[in-house]
Amino acid sequence: MHCRSEIAPNPRQAVSYSCFFLNVLTGRKPASEARLFATDEGWAAFARVRRRVPGHFSQVRVRKATLPTATTAEVVAMVENGRSHLAMTFSFTATQHGWRLAHCELLDRTQPRHLL
Repeated sequence: MHCRSEIAPNPRQAVSYSCFFLNVLTGRKPASEARLFATDEGWAAFARVRRRVPGHFSQVRVRKATLPTATTAEVVAMVENGRSHLAMTFSFTATQHGWRLAHCELLDRTQPRHLL
């Protein structure tokens, strides 16, 4: 019998966490609780997104989630404030405590896209 000491967290947990962060942007959840689900870098990125948001979003939804590697999850969401629709990306990394937000970005159509 083989035992794995480290098992990657369920990808659905990353989607749930992205929904939690989206609900912070709508004002439905407190930001203080979201801090528990982020790395220091991820929290700093989320704080930058929150500063860029003029007000609360009225509608948010997850559009796509992928696992580029066993320890990385990426989620794309749409956010709406009644006048505009924007895309938002979340990158999560697997830790011993489950998925943690490593980076997020609110995509602006006026900024050039960075291709990898």
